[in-house]
Amino acid sequence: MRTMVNICFSTIKQNLRDRRSLTLMLLLPIVLTLILGTALSKVGTNTTTTSLNIRGGIVNQDQGPLAASMIDFFQEKQIRAIMQTRIYKTVADANKDLKKQNLDAIIVITKGFSAAAESGQSHHLDFITSGDMESSAVRSITDSFLKRVNAVQALAAIGVSPQKSVQTHLDPLLSDHALSVKGKVPEASGYYAVTMLIMIILFAYNYGLNVVRESLHSPIGYRIQSLPVHPMSYFTGKALGHIATVFLQIILLISFFKFIYKADFGDHLWLVLGLCFLLAFIVILAGTALALLFTEKTADALMMFLVPIATFLSGGYVKLSFLETNPVTSAIRGFMPNSLVQTLIFQDIYGGSGLSPASAVLKLLIILAAVLLLVAAELRRRNYGSLSK
Repeated sequence: MRTMVNICFSTIKQNLRDRRSLTLMLLLPIVLTLILGTALSKVGTNTTTTSLNIRGGIVNQDQGPLAASMIDFFQEKQIRAIMQTRIYKTVADANKDLKKQNLDAIIVITKGFSAAAESGQSHHLDFITSGDMESSAVRSITDSFLKRVNAVQALAAIGVSPQKSVQTHLDPLLSDHALSVKGKVPEASGYYAVTMLIMIILFAYNYGLNVVRESLHSPIGYRIQSLPVHPMSYFTGKALGHIATVFLQIILLISFFKFIYKADFGDHLWLVLGLCFLLAFIVILAGTALALLFTEKTADALMMFLVPIATFLSGGYVKLSFLETNPVTSAIRGFMPNSLVQTLIFQDIYGGSGLSPASAVLKLLIILAAVLLLVAAELRRRNYGSLSK
């Protein structure tokens, strides 16, 4: 244990002396946040709600009472303040405006929607999106209506007459609970402060490569191998030292963004720090594992390829709604550590319930355990032969 602690502190001192790497890790996210936050400031600003210019189309194929209530819902004053809705007779007509970029999304109320909701059965709406950022807002507003539909289904499930439930309960459940536009709305500066912080943590894989490089392919590594030091103790000490270094960088970056740049990190700063710490642990161990499996050069090239892709898929450069709605990209995002951490931070700051915190943290811990086991297995293979011995 003492050896591990000494190696940890020695690694921290060594990293702090490397001014070039420290400067890159600290200045890169700040510069990118300033550039992206300024260039795209109008995308996330909340100075005026009408500047969002969200345009949605509705095609009513159902003609039932619930469909009529949905159309009334979109005509509420609070909804019209952020979204303009147009009714179309056919999907083809709506698609023409969508192709001309006169609409951001189309909501198709399919036939049988009202009857299914009144009887407590499942039914779906068709949602056609242009793929821009505004279409995700249309989906969110539609989801707020569908949550009220669940209340009607609950009434039907306990034996309340469907006709009575629609007449006596539907209107107050749907009409009197329109979406509010008040509350926290992400600004570009706050959005990119978080995404660039997550991105720079991904580049901490270099510290994992350094662990392997220093221990196996350097004069210091050869000396260590000749000493009575357990490889796991050495690797753990080095990894903890690098993680501690990254954690100090995270604290400095968050302090700058929060107090100088005035970015919002919510009321639970300990949660943000904890999630970032967990992500850094996973990334550094992943870099170590790849360097052990391949060569440091191959691992570096692979991570340099994966980091930008992971940042793009998580919405780090720009938030694209199709990444969330597409089943393939959505499934991939569900197992990406950076996406899980980023989503949890945004949910804590701005609210929302799209991702279960318990489920996300469990996935992160499983990924951490898998990477840790892989590192341990490779260490044993390199030092004691195959695992079968």
